[in-house]
Amino acid sequence: MILKRISKIGKLGILIAIRQIWGLMCTLYLLSYQPYLTIKDLLIVNKDKSQIALLVGTALLPAVVYVILRIVYDYFRYSQLLPSLGSVFAAVLVIEAVIWVYLGYWIIKVFRSQMPDIRFQKNKSK
Repeated sequence: MILKRISKIGKLGILIAIRQIWGLMCTLYLLSYQPYLTIKDLLIVNKDKSQIALLVGTALLPAVVYVILRIVYDYFRYSQLLPSLGSVFAAVLVIEAVIWVYLGYWIIKVFRSQMPDIRFQKNKSK
């Protein structure tokens, strides 16, 4: 009985994971050529929090992976964590900055287009 429930939960978990990964891949693909519409759809129209969280996690992934691998390598190679992270970490930070500037630009553009312009509303009421 318990094994049957565990297998059902496992199957449902796999299906949910496949659905979320498919959605993430579609979102990343759409961000490459329709960033405005994709971010508007995620943040304003659907408010899909799981896809937003996956997108943020994907944007943070290069730095997190590098730091974890560097800690593991330093621990096994030198038996301690070295204070300098090196030029690779600087390159990873540049990549992170480019990703965040790109996403931030389109998020600001979406929110600005959704906010009503107060100057035009005052003129319409006269």
